Amino acid sequence: MHTMDWRRIALCGLVAGAAWTLMSIVLVSVGGGDFFAAISERMDGAPPADSHLTLYLLSVAAGVWVMWVYASIRPQIDSNVRAAVVAGLAWWIIASLQSLKWVVLLDIPTTAWLPLIANAVSSVIATVIGGLLYAASSPRT
Repeated sequence: MHTMDWRRIALCGLVAGAAWTLMSIVLVSVGGGDFFAAISERMDGAPPADSHLTLYLLSVAAGVWVMWVYASIRPQIDSNVRAAVVAGLAWWIIASLQSLKWVVLLDIPTTAWLPLIANAVSSVIATVIGGLLYAASSPRT
């Protein structure tokens, strides 16, 4: 059984979460206008301004979670990149299922949220970045 370095998980997770947030901001800015318009319409306006910090912190926490997943599966998969891709896809699936609840509750049209499926790429890239940092910072034996 291997031991996990929680300090490395936390630090690499912070990087992965921040990378995912930046890529998602770009992605949503380019292709998510209809999605946010639909949400604003159903919520009677934009979300409160003070929610941005909370949303960012939750994204960073998800980055730490995905680094824990990566560190857990890495010993069973012979490639750091393959392990990061698997963990990144797991992150995207969990995040998508969570978001899908709100899509259904707010009755957001498929055409508005469908382009956001591309966020799978952001999840995988951010996890690969964190995973490569995690692997690079592993103690040499």
